[in-house]
This record gives sequence, structure tokens and C-alpha cells, in this order.
Amino acid sequence: MKSSFNVRFFKMLYMSILIALLSACTEVKKREPAIYLIPEGYVGSLYIIFNAPNGQPPKYEGNSRVYDIPPSGVLVTQMDANEGWIETSKIQYFYVSNTNERTPISEDSALKEQDATNNDIGKTRTVYVGGLGQSGPIYGCTVINQNFTVGTNAEQTDSRNLLNIYDAIKLNNIDEKLFDGMCSN
Repeated sequence: MKSSFNVRFFKMLYMSILIALLSACTEVKKREPAIYLIPEGYVGSLYIIFNAPNGQPPKYEGNSRVYDIPPSGVLVTQMDANEGWIETSKIQYFYVSNTNERTPISEDSALKEQDATNNDIGKTRTVYVGGLGQSGPIYGCTVINQNFTVGTNAEQTDSRNLLNIYDAIKLNNIDEKLFDGMCSN
């Protein structure tokens, strides 16, 4: 009886130590805060393509990454993908006017169709965040990209405003030279 108790005790002790060691080795990756600057009045699909040696150099405000989206809606940047966990308060979206004035854009929530006074918020432009993914081949490369849309509920579901990454690059004449050096041959 006593020996079976000792065996169970040591098994439990071993498992506890093993779990503690594995937990200590696991780290949750944290994303850098981010600011997205979107041309005023822009509606539709937006893409950020990462790890492009000839893309836009990294830009920061304090400790926040800045993604300055061009009028084409496709930003090709030298920055690596910003992966990991982050508080939503550390991500900001702005429309930017020609005079560089910023107007906040809120993140879309399908859960709220009306505000506290029962006004229709379906007429308010919001950002609907897609996520990180890989696409390709684009000029012969598989690229890491982030996609999202901006607009009212109706604008974000109108197929004329929604482009896949291939059409966004083609229709907006994104320069192939931006992708030079991305492919590992």
C-alpha cells in the first residue's frame, strides 16, 4: 500500500516538474503597437505586403509601427510581419487628409448595428480586419500580407470595392521592382 502511494507521489511530482518546465519555456509573442494611416475617403480592400527589400522603409511614432497606406490601397514595406498578441487599444486606424489631419476610424463590430440612441451606425465607415496570410505567386514570389477593408457596412460588402491581392496589385499598377529580391531562388 505504501509503495503504491510512493509511486503515485513520484509520478505526480515528475509530471508537476515537467509541466512547470514546459510552461517556463513557452513565451507568448507580443506584437508592436500599430498605427494605420489610410487616405481620407478611401473605401475598399487594403493590403500590406511585408519583407520587400525595395518597399517603404520602417516608420515609427514612439514605439508604434506606422503603416502609411498609399492611395492605391497596397503598401509594400520592408518591415517584417507584426505577429503575436496585442491589446486592441494599441492598434489605431486613421483617415488622413491632404493636410495630414487624422480622423480616427473604429474597428468594425458585427455585434453592434445601432448606437446607444438607436441611430443607424451602418452609415459610419469602419475598418474590418482580416489577418495575416500568404499569397502567391506574385511576381514569382509567395508574399506575407495583411488585409483589411474600410467603409460602411454596405461599402464593405459591395464587390466593386473588394479586390483580392492579385487584382489590387494589377489594377493599381504596383511596381514589380518593389518585389525584387523577395524570392529566395
